[in-house]
Amino acid sequence: MATQRIAITVPPVFLKRLDQWAKKMGRSRSRFIVEEVDKRLRELEDEEVTRQYNETYSDPEIVAQDRQLAEEMLNISAIYEVEEKW
Repeated sequence: MATQRIAITVPPVFLKRLDQWAKKMGRSRSRFIVEEVDKRLRELEDEEVTRQYNETYSDPEIVAQDRQLAEEMLNISAIYEVEEKW
């Protein structure tokens, strides 16, 4: 994986805690930061997908449309199965 160097400013107490945890986990400071921030970004992305899903399906009109479409698809698949019997 290609990497890019960045610079951030943190309080000394934070840096000390960061280094302690990185050492405890057996990782370099950079590796520890990347892995932990990556975990958090994935959590945020999952939360956003859930938020969008909940927002979409809180609309009764969309729920009704989806239900109707699902029922139509089931009917189509039932017809297909009947025609395919040997």
